[in-house]
Amino acid sequence: MTEDEKNQAGEPTLNEEEKETRMQEFVQQVKTYCRIDYDDDEDILRIMVEAVMEKLQELIPRFDPYAMTARQKLLAMAFVKDYYDNADTYQGAEKRLSNAVSSMLLGEMYGGGA
Repeated sequence: MTEDEKNQAGEPTLNEEEKETRMQEFVQQVKTYCRIDYDDDEDILRIMVEAVMEKLQELIPRFDPYAMTARQKLLAMAFVKDYYDNADTYQGAEKRLSNAVSSMLLGEMYGGGA
């Protein structure tokens, strides 16, 4: 959904500072989900979060990374955790998603979450 469509639908438009705040809050939630207690990997974790958001925007119609449903948040966190836990595996090799993540993703892609 474009910013104009959001305005017409009555949804608030976030400024860049609000978007950054929400993204940083989500990165902190992902750190908790992944059980990361230190800040050493925060930069790489942020890149992984941004990559997952880009991928979900490609796959899920009208996906908004700043207004995710609970299922979309869980899906995004599961993707990032999988990337983080298996960073070495993804270099040059295809890896299959877990059944739970695949099921949630398919539901979102085909309107199951609407």
